[in-house]
Amino acid sequence: MPTISSSIIPPPKSWEEFEDITLSATKLRWKSAEFFGNGRRGQRQDGVDVFGTTTDGQLVGVQCKNSIGGLAESVVTKEIGNAESFEPVLSSLYVATTAPRDVTLQESIRKISADRKAAGKFSVDLLFWEDIAADLAADEQVFFKHYPQFSPIKDLPKEHDHKLYEELMDLLPSGGIIEFLDQNNMAGFSFLDSKLDPLRHFYYEWHRPEREFIHTELESIRLELWQKADAYLNEIATRTFSSDARAERRSVPEEWEFEKPELFWEVVNRLHSLAGEIVELHRKLVRTAREYFVGKI
Repeated sequence: MPTISSSIIPPPKSWEEFEDITLSATKLRWKSAEFFGNGRRGQRQDGVDVFGTTTDGQLVGVQCKNSIGGLAESVVTKEIGNAESFEPVLSSLYVATTAPRDVTLQESIRKISADRKAAGKFSVDLLFWEDIAADLAADEQVFFKHYPQFSPIKDLPKEHDHKLYEELMDLLPSGGIIEFLDQNNMAGFSFLDSKLDPLRHFYYEWHRPEREFIHTELESIRLELWQKADAYLNEIATRTFSSDARAERRSVPEEWEFEKPELFWEVVNRLHSLAGEIVELHRKLVRTAREYFVGKI
């Protein structure tokens, strides 16, 4: 499958677009956010359209030339002369062009740069369109900002459902409330009431239309899970009671086991049954989501 870096990226037609692209590319090339456009149209720019400081403190200037047909050496030397007036003094100047690489021009500019460095002046180099496109391709988000037409078609319903699923798994993880429901024994044993808070949050918040899956099967499981949570919490609220003075713990009254054994086991079995159904629905939801988002393995 073709990647961005292996694709042919068309250079922009307007100089404004080219300057914006070059600014983004320089930030990626030097891994620094400290690059900026120099002034605005009509202002004196002293041979520099983009400037910035690299991570090692070098001041870099970039002159942009939207010259698809080619870049002449005379144009580069003219921009070098203009950049001599830039303040503070540059460490290096790059002339960025939409033209393809030119080995003859590269050799000429290397010689000019070597002579300048020997004289204690800023160095000079070229950034051809291939270089700029490669820098831009290093970050897909930045690349698609300038070339949205290359962005893959998004599956918005699937993105919606995936975000919703992740939110639900954060609330009801297998190792949290679901594990508690799976392992907790209600036969006369007390439990921390706060353990059920995630299930209560699910009950109070996940009946809203904003939290409905678009995928039919996922939504069917979510709705059934919500209904079972409703039934389970209703049993907890009406048939278990505080077992300490601070009401932090609840239980099916242990004395019922001897005084009202039929009621005791009716409540215990009902809670265990509902808990088991919730656990199984949760597993079904996870497996269905995995098949939907990842595919069958």
